[in-house]
Amino acid sequence: MRPMIGLLAALIIAGVPISAPAQSFSPAPADEYFGPHHQSILEIRNRLDRLDGQTDRELIDENATAELDDIAASISDWRRQYPQDPWLPRAYARLLRDYHRCGASSSDRAMAMLAEMKAAFPDAPETSGVIAMIYGGASNAATDVADDAPVAPPPYQAPVYQAPAYQPAPVYQPPPVYQPAPVYVLPSYAVPVSSGAWARFDAMRPATTSTTRTTVTTSTTTTTTTSSGGP
Repeated sequence: MRPMIGLLAALIIAGVPISAPAQSFSPAPADEYFGPHHQSILEIRNRLDRLDGQTDRELIDENATAELDDIAASISDWRRQYPQDPWLPRAYARLLRDYHRCGASSSDRAMAMLAEMKAAFPDAPETSGVIAMIYGGASNAATDVADDAPVAPPPYQAPVYQAPAYQPAPVYQPPPVYQPAPVYVLPSYAVPVSSGAWARFDAMRPATTSTTRTTVTTSTTTTTTTSSGGP
């Protein structure tokens, strides 16, 4: 027990820190998010890669400056939590280079980021390159600050629109023509001409007489004569 206490006392006297926060001396993890827009270091790098790939004419736009302001807020938060991250000087240099290409290197946000970089990394070669670019007119300075192997963002999976299968309208089929039921026609038989025995039979039949009754109606008319006058 006493040797352990003696060792601890010797370390304290020598000024050797017993433990140091690993957060200050290690790179930021890829799954941690920074700034008000919750951007990871991979997203910050990918967004800077996209801006680096644009022409100067494309970068002279208010939307590009606004996007740089969002990235700047995330980088500041990144430096606050991991001040010794070795990727920070490069990130600051790339950000300020894009500000310079946008024509916004004198904006309030860009000047604040330059002040942070000079205070946090005064001896970094990236800081010297940025100062030469902004104040010395070296437009090609800090062109090598882009990452050699940018991290590709996950492929965007666009939703696939499935068009409903077109069902053609049914073809109009006229109703079938009504066919009446066939009429049964009795077969016609030829009536034999009376001859022979049938002729004699017809001769024996009595003749048919027709009697007509005549009714005579007699109408009687009575006439009444009325006379008027004296006796």
